[in-house]
Amino acid sequence: MTSRLRLLVVAATLSIASIANAEVELKNDGFVSGASASFQTGFVAGEAGASRFVAPEAGRKLLKLQLLFGGASTIQTVTFKVYDDTLGTDIPGGELFTGDLDLMGSDTAMQELDISVSNVIVPAQFRVAAVFQHAAAPSIASDGDGNIGATKNFLLTTGGTWRKSSELGLTGDWVIRAFISDATGPDLGVFCDANADCSNGQYCDVPHHACVTGCRDSSECSSGTCNANQCTGPSEDDGGCRTGGESGSGGAAFAFGSLALLVASRRFGKAGR
Repeated sequence: MTSRLRLLVVAATLSIASIANAEVELKNDGFVSGASASFQTGFVAGEAGASRFVAPEAGRKLLKLQLLFGGASTIQTVTFKVYDDTLGTDIPGGELFTGDLDLMGSDTAMQELDISVSNVIVPAQFRVAAVFQHAAAPSIASDGDGNIGATKNFLLTTGGTWRKSSELGLTGDWVIRAFISDATGPDLGVFCDANADCSNGQYCDVPHHACVTGCRDSSECSSGTCNANQCTGPSEDDGGCRTGGESGSGGAAFAFGSLALLVASRRFGKAGR
């Protein structure tokens, strides 16, 4: 099951640099309000543009995403995916999140996507992809400063192949941004891949890669047995475990499937504005 998330539109002609103290903005692009950008209209359904981000440390919570999405003013559904990108190869690791969003294209607005309720805990390096369910505009934009981070901008192409976007002729960074929490902590969770990564009294909520309160096996229960990460038994046990902090929900799990992608010999380049 995918999630349809809350969408907030922020005018790009206004300042977009104001960030709350509880957030850290991650970006590769040099776009600023009033600057030029190129909307890449070479995409077709199933293809994606993606940005790699580097956080100060693993275990931060992903709060929201921003992007410039224009070239036409129609409403289109875009699937956003977040991947573990720890290995740093062209192919990312496992999915941490997927969600469908209806976006109205705008040449003068940044789109802001709030995913704070999804409890997505990211590693130190992760990737955000916008997967298109339509062809041409509206589409994501690349900045116009003539510089591109070759290892931070990607396209998902035919047959599920990941390519660096610079290899296909793009000369700007995708205007995609990620906002993460400014610290880790028990209320945010600890990044994990398996139960062994978590302390006693916690288990790994694998879909969200977050350590949350709950038992892993019966040895962690004061009495009774561990069943579905909760202590149960005939005693007056309150269902908790011997150790651990406040209960933290892992949020809703999101299913995902493979996408058939199509990129022929089309060339990506400047379009739109």
